[in-house]
Amino acid sequence: MTGWKKRTAVLISIATLSLSAALLFASPDHARAASLVSRLHTARHHLRHARVHLRAARRAYRHALAVNKVAATVAAASTAASTEPSATPVPAPSETAPTPTPSTVAAPSPAPASAVVTVSPARLRQLRAAIRHQRHRVAVLARTVKQLRRELRLQRAAARGYWMPIVRDAARKNGVSATGLRRLMSLESGGRATADNGSFHGLYQYCWSTWRAAWNPFRARSIYDGEAQIRATALAIRKGFGPSQWPNTYPLAF
Repeated sequence: MTGWKKRTAVLISIATLSLSAALLFASPDHARAASLVSRLHTARHHLRHARVHLRAARRAYRHALAVNKVAATVAAASTAASTEPSATPVPAPSETAPTPTPSTVAAPSPAPASAVVTVSPARLRQLRAAIRHQRHRVAVLARTVKQLRRELRLQRAAARGYWMPIVRDAARKNGVSATGLRRLMSLESGGRATADNGSFHGLYQYCWSTWRAAWNPFRARSIYDGEAQIRATALAIRKGFGPSQWPNTYPLAF
């Protein structure tokens, strides 16, 4: 083999290995974890903005209440001043009393209470509705962030090949034994999501016809998707398919 042929063969081998590594890294669990990171970032961004809007709505409502309180105080003071009798005695009329001039006329009385600015009841109701809306939005987004964090922890564990968090979650939701579910996985594939044995694939060694059957709500996902196989298997065991689907290993696992 000539020199350029050897170099070409080496380059092809390197490219093949690089492509294989990229495909291995871009497994369904890695891809789902990356998607969850993006969704979590977006949910946190919306949660921060919702909290800012909630604080602003509360400040506006407190300010409106303070304005109405001041207006009520001014109105009460004005009413008291108008009803209180004057303590200054009125002098008797005298022919020698000087005629008032413009410079001696008394200063005008304070503005009536009706001139004080107040916040209408309709505006107060609107502010309270805005507070309720933003409080509900904050609560929903906070639950979303919490759920996404939990899912991201599960997916990161799955991407490292650590399946127990997902096994425990699937077992709890389906009312089956997490220990038995984990033991069945070990017996079938040794915990390798990419395991192949003839026509059987994945953590629990499904064949394509079984995986794509109508009973499986995860059939649209890859047969090598570790989380999908764990959740599908927990569901199958809950439905009573365990002894028929895994006749050799199910009695040992459960």
